[in-house]
Parts: sequence; C-alpha cells; structure tokens
Amino acid sequence: MLLPVIWFAWGLTCAPCFAEVRLGVTSQVEYNDNLFLEPSEGTSDFLYRVFPWVDLTERGRRHQVNLAYRPSYTWYDRNTEYNQAGHNADLGLSVNVTRHVDLFFDNHIERSEEGTSDRQSLQGASRLPVTNLSSTLAALWATGRDESFRVSCTGESLDYDSQSPSEDSREARGEVTWRTQVGDHRFLTLEADYVKGWYDVSSSYRQGSGTLGAEHGVTAKKRLFGRVGVSTYTSDGRTDYVTVNPYAGVAGEFPRGRYDLGAGVLIREEEDADTTCRLSVVGTAEIEKQWRRGDLSACLETGHEENYIDFDTPGFTTFVTGLVTGGYLPAKGWRVDGSCEVRGDDYLENRAGREDRQDVTVRLTGGAEYQLMKQATVRLDCHHRLRRSNLAEHEYDENSIVLTLNMYTR
Repeated sequence: MLLPVIWFAWGLTCAPCFAEVRLGVTSQVEYNDNLFLEPSEGTSDFLYRVFPWVDLTERGRRHQVNLAYRPSYTWYDRNTEYNQAGHNADLGLSVNVTRHVDLFFDNHIERSEEGTSDRQSLQGASRLPVTNLSSTLAALWATGRDESFRVSCTGESLDYDSQSPSEDSREARGEVTWRTQVGDHRFLTLEADYVKGWYDVSSSYRQGSGTLGAEHGVTAKKRLFGRVGVSTYTSDGRTDYVTVNPYAGVAGEFPRGRYDLGAGVLIREEEDADTTCRLSVVGTAEIEKQWRRGDLSACLETGHEENYIDFDTPGFTTFVTGLVTGGYLPAKGWRVDGSCEVRGDDYLENRAGREDRQDVTVRLTGGAEYQLMKQATVRLDCHHRLRRSNLAEHEYDENSIVLTLNMYTR
C-alpha cells in the first residue's frame, strides 16, 4: 500500500526535489516502580531498549513525503516473559492540488507494550504486545478570506495479544469541518462526524455528533460566538444517550497567546433514565513566553469527550486539563526542561452495574540533555504519574527514571 503512494508523490511534479535521509540508533535504560499501574504494591523492574531509526523526507514544489521507521527490542531484567520486539512506522503525504486545495494522507502502525501508549487506557495494562494501526485521508479547501472546508475519513484498529484481558476493536470515522463568511465580520461554522466501532466479542457502537455555530468579529483579533452541539450514542452493550450542548463565548488572540472559551448548559438524555442538565464550559486558552535562553508555555482546556475504541474506556467524560511546560539552556550543550499536567475527568458510565467515575490524574516530568558531540546526545528523564479516583481500584502511583543515548547522522 505504501509503495504506490510514495511513487505517486514522487511523480507529482517535474520540478527539482529535495530529499533528506537521517539515520540513528537510540538505547535506553529505565527503572519503573509500577509496571502494571497497580493500585498498591506495584511491580518494579529494570528495562533495556534499543531501536535503530530512519527518517526520510522528500520535498517538491507541490508535495512532501515523510517516512519514519523505528524497530525496537525491549528486555526486562526480572519479568523476562515480557521481552518483545516492536515496530513504529509513520507515512505522511501532503499534496497541493491547486492554489486552495490540499490533500493529506497519514498512516501509522505501532506494535508496542500494552500500557506504554497514551492512546490506550492505562488501567489494567498487561505489558503484552498490542498493535495499533490507523490511517487518515483528508482534503482541505481554504481561502485568504478565512473560509475553509475540510473532509476526512479515518480507520483505526487495536489488536491485543491473545493472553491480554483487553478486547480487540476496530473503528471507522468520517469528519466534516466547514467555515464560511456570511457578511462583514460574520461567519457560520459547522463540525460533524460519524463513528462506527466493532469489538471482537462485545456489541458494536455508533456515534454521531455535530456543532453549528455563528461568529461576529468585534475587532480584527476578537470575536463573539454562539454554538450548539448535539451528540448521539447507540449500542447493544451500553445504554443509549443523546446530549445537547448550547453555549456562547468569546475567542481571540493576543501577542503571546490565544483563547476560545464559552459557557452554557449540557443536557443529557439517557435511555430509561432521567434527563440531566448541568453547567458546561468548553474551550481552550494558551499563552507562551520566550527568552534568549528559555521558554515557558501554559495551556488550559475544558470540554466533553467521547472515546470507545478501547473496551475498558468509560466513555463520555467532562474534563478539565491544565498543562505547563518549560525549558532552559543553562550552559553550552545543555538543556533542562520539564512539564506539569493536571487533568480532571467526570465519567458518566453507561454500562449496567458500573458506577460513574471521577478521576484526577497528575503527570510530572523533568529532564536534562547534554550534547556529547555533533551526532550524539545523552538525556536523563524522571517521570511521576498518579491518579486519584472515587473508585479505589482505578488509583495508581508510578515513578520511572530513563537514561537515553541517541546517536544520529546530520
């Protein structure tokens, strides 16, 4: 599948192209005090990883192709039954078809240890192999008048080891985003998607959602908006529900940041249950600051999410996330950096016999990197993750230290 796509990209134009190939090999030593994210008395171990890698980039006048591949092997010091090979490959293709139309194709395949990818549910991770495959094809039409139309289709699969308690699943998604000008400083916006998923044993599910909005520009960098979001969920294995979320707010930009924040109500009607109504705050705010030898950024995001491809995922959640990251160059060849992320989730469980969950998850990271030579760096990272929940079985604390040596070509 990949070879015809690359061949097509190479033949798009007769203009001179620029090609770049980078090679490298990375080795790691990690100590982890809670491999399986257990609520108490976690299993600790030393892990050793090695992965060569290759990055290929080809640029033409109207296209770009990126291909990255990283095979790996992981050894466990005590839990040797989890020793395994892995693969991580990405193919990206972007094509400027006309002045206003672009096409994008992204393909990702990853075979790794269950529980090490942020894409999967952390709780109950087995460290057995899991393969995640996803492909996206998208088309974007955009003009200088801030009008755009984007359509995309995505397929994704999760394939677990036969001994894993997790369940294999597939998901197909179609999305449309539209923005058009209807007058001086006025815009209409539309976002819609439809998702269908399948589990190997459990029932399939269907999700549909859409948000219709109107915007009015107050100044060149500030606008008022009103939006109405609607979502539906249907499944034989969970309780069906419908949500309606009208809200209004303000969006804008300032020299070192941007914001898009609104408030309203979230109405949720669940099958064979009372209709609920609660306050809803939706949006993002970002700010960043740079100095000659350092940088700092902060981001706040709040809203609602629905994710069901992993069977263990609770599903519909109202969340708030705060993230602060920063870096500093204390001396020539050195860089230190760190981040702090706090996320709160209020899950509305829609499986019989399951309780609603309220989680608070904290992630702290700190690292230092030194440039050994022009083609080699050494890095030390410390990680701390914890989750506190109203359901004790979903709590955990994890600490890890990772030493990384990376050698590469320019």
